[in-house]
Amino acid sequence: MAADKKIISYEPMIHSIIQQLNILYDKDEYMQVGRIAVFEAVNKFDSSKTSCSESQFVYTLIRQRLIDEIRKVSRYQERQSPAEENIIEIQAADDSYKLENTAQKVLNERECQWFTLTLSGYSLKETAELLKVSVSTAKNIRKSARDKLQKVFCYEF
Repeated sequence: MAADKKIISYEPMIHSIIQQLNILYDKDEYMQVGRIAVFEAVNKFDSSKTSCSESQFVYTLIRQRLIDEIRKVSRYQERQSPAEENIIEIQAADDSYKLENTAQKVLNERECQWFTLTLSGYSLKETAELLKVSVSTAKNIRKSARDKLQKVFCYEF
């Protein structure tokens, strides 16, 4: 059977998995991720290496890919979408100079560098590389800086 026909035959399965995962938005994009997963699964499947059927193998791969995509989208939205009650964002909108000056007074040197790089749009991984620290250390710097800034701006309101 041709790859196109295989993909089409597994579309009800993709749709079912999307329903199970409670995906409500961007269903077309998730359907496409599922179709790609089917294509890869059909090409990878080797009955001599596994005890499961092709449909079980395809199901598992589709489900894993969709969950990976959900996590990827979630991480992107967390990084790109402003939080509803993010005090720093509210303050920055009002007076960005005050924010930067306050940050320089409150934060230590590494935290201030993290803050500057974050405002410039660098990702956490890129920031860690520029600061010459591990990603875990960069996360600790971020947490410390956020805590200090949040305390300062909570008192100002």
